[in-house]
Amino acid sequence: MVARGARKPEFQFCTGRHRAVRRSHETSIWPDDERAEAFDLLDADGQRVGVASLGMRAQVVDRSLADDPGLPYAVKAWLAARGARSIALTDEDGWALAQGSFTVSELSTSGDRAVTEHGGGAARIVTLAPSNADIVVALHAFDRVVACEASSEPPVGFETVERLGPDLAPDLDRIAALAPDLVLSSLSVPGMERVVTGLQARGISQLVLAPQSLADVMAEIEAVAVALGIERRGQDVVGGMQREVAELQSSLRSPAARVYLEWWPKPMFTPGADCFSRELIELAGGRNVFGDRPGASNQIDADALLAADPDVCFLSWCGVAEDKIDPSTLARREGLQGLRAAEQGHVHVLDERFSGRPGPRMLEAARRMAAVIAELPIRSR
Repeated sequence: MVARGARKPEFQFCTGRHRAVRRSHETSIWPDDERAEAFDLLDADGQRVGVASLGMRAQVVDRSLADDPGLPYAVKAWLAARGARSIALTDEDGWALAQGSFTVSELSTSGDRAVTEHGGGAARIVTLAPSNADIVVALHAFDRVVACEASSEPPVGFETVERLGPDLAPDLDRIAALAPDLVLSSLSVPGMERVVTGLQARGISQLVLAPQSLADVMAEIEAVAVALGIERRGQDVVGGMQREVAELQSSLRSPAARVYLEWWPKPMFTPGADCFSRELIELAGGRNVFGDRPGASNQIDADALLAADPDVCFLSWCGVAEDKIDPSTLARREGLQGLRAAEQGHVHVLDERFSGRPGPRMLEAARRMAAVIAELPIRSR
């Protein structure tokens, strides 16, 4: 079917009372926080009622917004999509509105009701990320999917399942009209907070997934299985992944190769310490050269990559097919002349269907990286 809801999003996140529109890239309040952003919050009539300035370590809103009960939820969603798990939300006078650590599971609204109503688990579900669709496929439950986002890959026989638009901008009103028992949503990348807060504002039951480690991925697979009433299948899928991890660990050699994994080329983004990709690299016999940087994803520049001096580079661009990426372009990129890995021909393409999707197929990325690392000259490792 033709994808629905592909129009550009009109807001970045919402509450039951307000919609947030990005105002500017905010650095004046927190000059050392490059991810800080400012938002105009609009009421139902489109009138601006206040400003929210959000950073990774602190979040400040105008006092006119302090009584919005949905704002802490929305700010947590914004933070979670950027790898943070702690909130420090105050009004402009410094009064605390929400403080402390939180878990992504707190943002789910929730799978339990669907299990109760349908006995055997949620019968009609929507998946809003390719990784979530992969989980449902592995659980042999895709026959319950009534719609999914545009880039998912349904199994044979389900190719005509309704598409809702891209993962960052699915048609939320259409989801509400479908009245699913449960939506499997995500906060794995910035921008997905629009989807999660939009579903929450519409009162749609959702299970929010945002794993930062292999253990998180396995736990979330089991959580999906429980919500669908097929707990044993979830245990089987996780057991298979655990055996794969053990096999990869048994073949590790030292020293570890210095690995650069690229999510996007312009600007350059790469996984940091709080990302499952760090573990995939380690299982492959490597070490993430930017693994000491906090957060799930980090923007870097050419100077930083030259200084990191990786032994091997893997290009795995989000949403771009493997055969559409030319590894030779890295050496020609401005500022990267002299990158040793490129000069030695150690730049490879890695299918993001495995490396970028936290699900049951992700260990294939470790196997593919391991095959490349095993062939690297000993002197460069």
